[in-house]
Amino acid sequence: MSETKSMFWADQIAERMINRKKFNYIDKEIKKPSKFVIKSSTSISGVPHIGNACDVIRHDAVVRALKDKGEKVRFIWVAEDMDPLRKVPAGIPKEYSKYLGMPVADIPCPEGCCKSYTEHFCNKFVNSLKENFGTNQEFLSTAIEYRKGTFSKYIKTVFNNLDLVREIINKVKKNPVDPNWNPWKPVCKNCGKIITTKVISREGNIVQYYCDDYEFKEFGKEAYTKLKGCGHKGESDILNGNGKLLWRVEWGMLWAAWKVNFEGAGKEHFMPTGSFWTAGEIAEKILGWAEPYPGKNPIQPYEYLTLNNKKMSASKGNVVATWEWPTFAPPQILRMLFLKKPNKVRDFSYQNIPIYSNEFDQMQKLYFTNKEKNIQMSRLYRMSEVEIPKKLPPQMPFGIATMISQIIPENKVIEKAEYLLRNLELIKGKLNQEDKIYIKTRMKMAKNWIRNYGEEQYIVNVLNEAKIDGLSEKQIAALKDIKTGLTSKMKEKELKNYLYSISEKHGLTAKEFYSAFYTAVIGKSYGPRTIPLIITLGSDKIKKILEIV
Repeated sequence: MSETKSMFWADQIAERMINRKKFNYIDKEIKKPSKFVIKSSTSISGVPHIGNACDVIRHDAVVRALKDKGEKVRFIWVAEDMDPLRKVPAGIPKEYSKYLGMPVADIPCPEGCCKSYTEHFCNKFVNSLKENFGTNQEFLSTAIEYRKGTFSKYIKTVFNNLDLVREIINKVKKNPVDPNWNPWKPVCKNCGKIITTKVISREGNIVQYYCDDYEFKEFGKEAYTKLKGCGHKGESDILNGNGKLLWRVEWGMLWAAWKVNFEGAGKEHFMPTGSFWTAGEIAEKILGWAEPYPGKNPIQPYEYLTLNNKKMSASKGNVVATWEWPTFAPPQILRMLFLKKPNKVRDFSYQNIPIYSNEFDQMQKLYFTNKEKNIQMSRLYRMSEVEIPKKLPPQMPFGIATMISQIIPENKVIEKAEYLLRNLELIKGKLNQEDKIYIKTRMKMAKNWIRNYGEEQYIVNVLNEAKIDGLSEKQIAALKDIKTGLTSKMKEKELKNYLYSISEKHGLTAKEFYSAFYTAVIGKSYGPRTIPLIITLGSDKIKKILEIV
């Protein structure tokens, strides 16, 4: 395996970007930039969520890789808010249907606290990523940039070369575009919609348009949505910013305008007739900017995570906002999920947060304790971490945090957690204040997670009095022995041996024995790990529950 291929995927991309020499479509040399520009973007037609964070976090990994190689980097995240609102997302007032077809930038804030829909959700999205997920992107809006003239000279260059634009577009079209076709999409001056306008003709920088009814098919659905045009006939100056370029042309223009060196995208953009290639050819042949490196690369086309085998959708409401995630799960595990094997489909479930958390904790422990570090694992850990801690944090398994948070009063959880972790030999020595904050934070996450997503297997309701209906005589006899000999001095290994000896004594299988214990103590035949549960509750509490046995 070559040295480059053995690198973490983000390091491979950074290495190739640094060493890139040529354009892709024209014979032209590339000069290494003094500062690399990495672009991530999202269409703000719905509420930004953790699915949108995938794109930002993967680009952040490339940013980190470049910086680790000593390069300067500008990381921009772009809200594509000149795009029309196509569907009212879940959680947004239904009356927002009156804004369908309008640029998202022109829609009011749903909570009345910001200047616009864009500002409300994008600020929350960007700030939550910076504060909780360790990214440091600059927020840009396509609507603002169009309207302040940032793109004017590039738009003019596009219109000065419309024959070549049509030629490039026709390469991916079954039916060639009309000879009078042009890529400008104006906002109707009468009704404010952008989706309903149709360009009729053009004279210089001015296009004439008609606001007509528009029908569009929702992606992957048979149903069509029809939006009424207002019938207005008007003119639009392509240089005044009250409109936008059509997507394939716009993408190439944005790369040239912002001097973008890298932008990843999903597989739909990398089909043989995909928009990435069209945009790249337009950027190079018309605007003189190299298609962001390297077209096809170690993660492109990359895949997205699915949620319970379904694509995340803000309109359907099967998403969680980035600012909500840290209330119930460590941000690091979301980074890990997005950065691990990004070009393979992986299904995600909120119910599996304890599993993902344990995976991250194990990776973290290996990083700090294993002298013979696995290079790929070590790099994945560093890329997944928000900020590398100075030492291994207390090992607080999410499942144990979930159990403690349900059965111990909030003012005593740190004390109980420290006692349990020390007994289980997961920590040594005394916890400092930083360690206690770490444990307390995880406890709060676990409590919120169990409240919102925890399935029955994680729910723990401790009984005041043992439930023994349906248990066999041998199971009840075993419970009596537990009650008789249990002491507070028993440590993990001693407890394990003690319970095993009782099970053996009464001729019970492990399943029969532990099923009896769980039934008596929490009212169902299964539960959290037995030893941590006993240590957490304490021998006196267990004996009191088993008093009637």
